[in-house]
Amino acid sequence: MAQVSVGLDLGQDTVKRVRLRSTFRQVEVLDATSVPLPRDARPYPERLAEALGALVGPGADAQLVATGLPGDAVSLRLLQLPFADTRRIQQTIGYELEGQIPFGLDEVVFDYRVVDRPADGGARLLVAICQQARLGQWMELLQAARVDPRLLGADSLAYGSLMDLLPAAGAGGAPAAEGGSSLIVDIGLRMTNLCFLGPEGVEFARSLSGGGQEATARLAEAFKLDESRAEDGKRRAGYLEVGGETAGSPEQVMVSDALRKAVDGLVREIRQTLGSHRNLTGRETARVFLCGGGARLQNLDRYLAGELGLPVSRLEASQLELPGAGRLAEGEAVGTDWTKALALALQAHQGGRHGWLNLRKGAFAFKGDFAQMRGVALTSVVAVLILVLLGLGNAVVQWLGLRSTDQALDGRIREVTQAILGKPYDNIDVALSIIKEKTSPEADLLPRVTALANLRQIHERLPAEVKVRLKDVNISPKKIRLEGYTDSFESVERMKAELEKEKCFTKVEPGRTRRTKDESEVEFELTIVGGC
Repeated sequence: MAQVSVGLDLGQDTVKRVRLRSTFRQVEVLDATSVPLPRDARPYPERLAEALGALVGPGADAQLVATGLPGDAVSLRLLQLPFADTRRIQQTIGYELEGQIPFGLDEVVFDYRVVDRPADGGARLLVAICQQARLGQWMELLQAARVDPRLLGADSLAYGSLMDLLPAAGAGGAPAAEGGSSLIVDIGLRMTNLCFLGPEGVEFARSLSGGGQEATARLAEAFKLDESRAEDGKRRAGYLEVGGETAGSPEQVMVSDALRKAVDGLVREIRQTLGSHRNLTGRETARVFLCGGGARLQNLDRYLAGELGLPVSRLEASQLELPGAGRLAEGEAVGTDWTKALALALQAHQGGRHGWLNLRKGAFAFKGDFAQMRGVALTSVVAVLILVLLGLGNAVVQWLGLRSTDQALDGRIREVTQAILGKPYDNIDVALSIIKEKTSPEADLLPRVTALANLRQIHERLPAEVKVRLKDVNISPKKIRLEGYTDSFESVERMKAELEKEKCFTKVEPGRTRRTKDESEVEFELTIVGGC
């Protein structure tokens, strides 16, 4: 059965949703939908709740949902510990955090993961922290819109799920440096997310104040426009001069100068973050990917490449090697960036294994997990009952089989004692005592040659140097039939010749004689006709 995973990007001006359908064989993009937030004077949470309600609506997917909180709601910290033992980390991380945050541990929710174990020992942890009161407000907002995310955390960590899908080349198609980290820069309306991806996943993440709104404000100031018109102009004609390409008109020069003032602040922050990442991890950054609505300024990738000295390319969701990613291209063509929503949907599908830190803990734990645990427990009980029933059934079958074998042996004993003593006996001990008594010198009730005497004669006549393994001996008043295995056809002839020397055996007739399948022995049959 196909499973649907949902990623919700809670933007400042648009809410975006990407749904993935996963089957046993593959994961593919099912669809992508966006709803703009109302542009009025109400607070952001109210406008966001309205947009979410319009996006999700009645009958919302009750399956896997992941969404991220903005950087001003979740704090990310890097902790360096002198040990890497998991148990010791769990015991001490609370004390380490308490000394770095202005709240008590009982006032926050946090999650962490080990991002590195340096060669000199210890462990480096990435920790996400959110105040319980703040998280409660977000949960109320989401639940009012009928959204119950299984994964909820810092949106800057969403991009870890894209690690294996990123294009192999940097800007202009040039290969990125081997062994370095990748930096994803997501420029939103008022926040910019930086996420460093290394060989083991997310290494470091940071949210910066400022984004596309800053560029809009600069244009509004330079051209004396209101914010709405400046935003429209930025989307239509946002432009940056780069080396080898100059503006074609005075207006373009003004646009480029205004946007450069906005972008240069971002460049400074990225440079500082690159240095911090290098000092913390000892790793260089090999390439930069741009995404988000603010990354669509013309020549922004080339401008940043020149300023940072790194390969920079624009990342679009439709470039990723994922079935159905082409369904996102139509929205991207009109400026909708699906990267974060897609990354969140992949986190939901992957269970948050790729660098996600989940704040659905304690009082905010996802109730579906408990339902799932109850389902697992019920399944386990049913499985145990089935195993018990199967064990009882197997015991009954074995008992019936043993009973059938016992009855067959009893019947065989009666047949043999009937043939030897003229009367059937069920008790083998009684039959043996009677046989011993009748074969004593004083007794004269049985024939002169008994079945036991015949067996003794056969044993004495079989050549000692011939290897014989008897499979079946069938004794009747007139005939004795032997089945067994020996080492060669010559041995069969020798046994026949020796048995014919016995005066009470009038004839010895060989039956089917052949090699066994592995040709290691000869299977034989001999029928002895008695004359005494």
